[in-house]
Formats: sequence, C-alpha cells, structure tokens
Amino acid sequence: MLTRALRLLAVGAALLAAGCSSKIVVCPVPAILADTATVTVMRPGTPPDLANELYTVRLINAESDCTLNQRSGLIRASLDLTFTATRAPTREAATYTVPFFVLAHENAKLYSKRIYQLKFTFAPGASTATIKQSPDDTQFQLEAGKMPWNYQLLSGFQLTPEQIEYNKKKARYLP
Repeated sequence: MLTRALRLLAVGAALLAAGCSSKIVVCPVPAILADTATVTVMRPGTPPDLANELYTVRLINAESDCTLNQRSGLIRASLDLTFTATRAPTREAATYTVPFFVLAHENAKLYSKRIYQLKFTFAPGASTATIKQSPDDTQFQLEAGKMPWNYQLLSGFQLTPEQIEYNKKKARYLP
C-alpha cells in the first residue's frame, strides 16, 4: 500500500513538473542588426565629420537565455548585451546616454519592440569603456507548430536619420 502511494506521489510530482516553466537549451536566437550596431555622436553644433566625433559606441555581443512554460507555451527570454565605447583621449571623466532597442520577431511578424537607454561613463583619462547591459526579459506566446529557435531577439541602436547617413558614409551600413 505504501509503495502504491509513493508511486502515485511520484507520478503526480512528475505531472506538476511537466507543466512548470523549465530552462531550455535552444532559445530565441540573439542577433545584432548590422546597420544599427554602431552609433557615433558628434560634438554639439558641429557637422558630421570624423574630426567632430565626440564618441562612438558599438554593440559587439548578444547572448540569450530562456525558459519555456510547457503548459501555456509562454517563452520568457533574457538578453545580455555587451557594448564598447571609444572617444579621443582626454583627462576629463564623462557620462553619456544613447538609446538602443530590443525586438522579438519571427520573419515579418513583430511581437515586441522596446527602447532602452544605455548609460555609460568614461573614467578620467580613459578612451574606452566596456558596458554590459541586461534589458528587461521579453515574453511572448509560442505559436502552434513553432519552436523557440524560430524566433529572434534583435538588438541595435535607435539611430536618427543623420546617424544613419553618417554610418553609410563610414561604410557601417549595409544596403
């Protein structure tokens, strides 16, 4: 009798675990949109030119991790982004903020797009800074017949038309 009760308890626990969220190995694919992977900010009041660059920030790496709720089909994906910022050497410390985005999509279907602010500081005398940022988790429903790797988490900078033109001139933009 005790053995039967233990078996029922084990089966019940397995059924409960099957409906819970679990970490999965193959997540939505993290990617960086090449055309928006770099942003250059000019000194205020100056035209776009190499001599007028105040700083440049590049999005250099994107990694994801996720969980899938087997019962509801809800995917919760986290993203870890790495940026590098460069500037001309100066003795002054400086703090800047640039906008970047994270969007979740599958082919032409957009599930979400969020704009974030990347705040970073150059130490006194430093000409480079490395910044790691983990934006809020992205959640979306797994559609019937789809697998988590059918989706993509795409990141880049939210560029102005002038910044896009400057990237084109510097061959940082893919036609």
